Amino acid sequence: MKDKKLKRYKALLGDRKVYEMDAEEAHEKISKEIGEMCRHCAEKRWYHRLIFLNVLMVAGVIAGVIYEIVKEKADDWGNGELPDPIGISVYGIIVFVIGILGIYYLNAKYRANAVRITENNFPEVYEIIEEYSNKLGIAVPKAYIMQGNGSLNAFSTFLFKRQWISINAEVFEVAYREHKDMDSLKFVIAHELSHIYYGHATLRYNLPIWFADKVPVIGSTASRAREYSCDRLAQRLTGVDGIDTMLMLTIDRHLYKFVDKEDYLREMKQQKGFFVWFANLIADHPLICKRVWALKKGRGSGALY
Repeated sequence: MKDKKLKRYKALLGDRKVYEMDAEEAHEKISKEIGEMCRHCAEKRWYHRLIFLNVLMVAGVIAGVIYEIVKEKADDWGNGELPDPIGISVYGIIVFVIGILGIYYLNAKYRANAVRITENNFPEVYEIIEEYSNKLGIAVPKAYIMQGNGSLNAFSTFLFKRQWISINAEVFEVAYREHKDMDSLKFVIAHELSHIYYGHATLRYNLPIWFADKVPVIGSTASRAREYSCDRLAQRLTGVDGIDTMLMLTIDRHLYKFVDKEDYLREMKQQKGFFVWFANLIADHPLICKRVWALKKGRGSGALY
């Protein structure tokens, strides 16, 4: 798989990094070939594994329920107790319904406490969202800015077929306050739009892995692959390496411009060992040290482990 990926990079980019483009390429729409090139080589494989595991989990519960019904455990029914598989299936249904309702609740809560980005509110940012959406060939999603209480974060989410993105106000400060760093904000926006482009922020994508995605290690590994995909596509959209954005997430929005990048990269390269490996294994986002090196390479797929 990696060899095929490298050949694809070679055919499309030559020896260039994904964010190294001429003026004409910078304004071109993202082709299907480029989009798939930027996708992590293991993302689809892990998604299919999650679907398979999800089917096994659901099928196991259904089979158990049928078995108990056929067996007619009169003693359990007589005592008003549900057989274990039936109880598990009821629990699963409850978890699923609560999950859907939770999505609606959180979406409503976030939007009710945020400012929507429009042609009148932060028009420069709206133009960026519109431009990148057009390059990706997706509908322009609604976008919001909200107070993050010091947290540097952004996310994309969905309500059935509708997607939207939210960016914490603290991230906006890098573009509008002391650093005037619009590139880092652009990278954050491009990353979240990439989730929409790849279908990560849709019910259709998440429903087949609804339960399996919550399984430790397996779900987090699949998530890391998705994050790498979106980082790489964000590089292509923005034309920047995105390392400043990672520095911002690492040491806050006020200090990241004072970091010596080369010294930082040398230090990140030395972050190894069992506990670094384990911390990355259970994380749903790659550790910053691994994420930065994937961005530095500018091509290929980042290390999942």
